[in-house]
Amino acid sequence: MKHSKFLKRTAAFMAAVTLSASLLWAIPSSAEQSNDATVKSYEDQIAELTAQQEALLQKINALDESINSAMERKQYVDQLIRSTSKKIQTAEAMLADLDTQIAAKEALVKETEEKIEAQREAFLNRMAALHEDGKVSYLELVLDAKSIGDFLNKLDSVNSMMEYDQKVINDLTTSKANLNKTLETLAASRKAQADALALLEEEQASNSELAAESEQIMASLEKDTAALQQQYDNAVAAEKQLDAELQEYIKEQQSANQSNPVFTPGATDNSGQLYIGSAFAWPIPVGVGYISSHFGWRDLNGSSDFHGATDIAAPHGTSIFASNGGVVLRSEWHDSYGYYVLIDHGQGISTLYAHMSLLNVSAGQTVTQGQVIGFVGNTGYSFGAHLHFEYRINGQRVDPIKDGGVAAPY
Repeated sequence: MKHSKFLKRTAAFMAAVTLSASLLWAIPSSAEQSNDATVKSYEDQIAELTAQQEALLQKINALDESINSAMERKQYVDQLIRSTSKKIQTAEAMLADLDTQIAAKEALVKETEEKIEAQREAFLNRMAALHEDGKVSYLELVLDAKSIGDFLNKLDSVNSMMEYDQKVINDLTTSKANLNKTLETLAASRKAQADALALLEEEQASNSELAAESEQIMASLEKDTAALQQQYDNAVAAEKQLDAELQEYIKEQQSANQSNPVFTPGATDNSGQLYIGSAFAWPIPVGVGYISSHFGWRDLNGSSDFHGATDIAAPHGTSIFASNGGVVLRSEWHDSYGYYVLIDHGQGISTLYAHMSLLNVSAGQTVTQGQVIGFVGNTGYSFGAHLHFEYRINGQRVDPIKDGGVAAPY
């Protein structure tokens, strides 16, 4: 992957979305302050993620090409994938917000046009009324006076009408100028937004290239048996350590929550329904992917290996669903699992989803069955895009399909 090209893309994208937002700020509206704050927040997030991308690229470029640096390189690439995915997600939200603002500005254009028309009609109606009364001019109205007192009264009336008509004319002129400015800035903002969308597609293409690079790094390990075995041993040790940690952690969390309402299948709490029925659902879209490794003992790299999960191979970026409702205990990075999410479903049941490209929930968040919690990736110790899906009872890993009753669609 050409990292310098990647940096140019990301810098150009940042400039385009900033231009689109700044153009909209030029158009006055009642919600201008709140809209500006919203867009500024998006811009700050995008700028921070861009800085993360640049820092990670510098670390990647600083590594040598030795096989011993492969896993470190992959970790940086995995983090770069997440930063890029998060930036794409943030940028899409920002552009959606800009769409809303553009719609508001278009409504303002329509409102201004209607105002101009109303002012024009009012002015013409006054002129028509004067004409019908035979007072075709202010001069004729004054000369029609019957006495000095009547003259002075009519003069005051003429001055008042002249001031009103001048105000109408001034308002019409101002409204027309504002309308032209709004139309011009809207056209420029739409152009900048279109440019940003085009660059966003390039960012998405860059993310695909990063995913491919991540897989190539792991493929390079397979050429060196000794290095592969070392990395495998490291990954197994890290997973065992995390497994033991999670068993204790889950027990502690479940014990601490005993005083709280238990999330029973089919039950609800104050926040609404947590479960849809009693069965746990398949964690990715039905019809997508396949089971690449079942729960239990398997042969891996010529060695017997116990696999405490069901692996589901699926395209990079595929949505991952919460198998059932519950509370997110963890949403974080692990050297072997990559980006993973752990959900407590109550009654001693929890599920874990690993090797994600992007996390879509945070620890402490309540989720419902079918909610998107992340996206399929290849982060951590992984040789291809897939979901590592664990089902735990009282912290212990069991077969999701046989023991958890998760219906596999394959």
